[in-house]
Amino acid sequence: KKENINSKIEIYICNFKRESGENCFDRGAKELTDNLKAWAKKDYPQDIKVVRGGCLGKCSEGIAMACYPEKKLYLEVNPTDELEIKKGLIEALKTI
Repeated sequence: KKENINSKIEIYICNFKRESGENCFDRGAKELTDNLKAWAKKDYPQDIKVVRGGCLGKCSEGIAMACYPEKKLYLEVNPTDELEIKKGLIEALKTI
């Protein structure tokens, strides 16, 4: 089954939780994802989709976030980066 992607930007934030060792979930990924998802649904429902993703293989480097269509992986993301992420997404929408 194929399904069209309707949003202009998709953000996948690692929410993986390990029993032991470093993981994005314990660094605040759930809080960050929930906040960005609520913001996108409220203010940009047709343009931005935020997805609670699985492991992106970079848990040792802080929260990992993959962005499409730019095909970039951001590492060392923190929940305190939320405002900066929002600003970046708004700017990215202007170029699409």
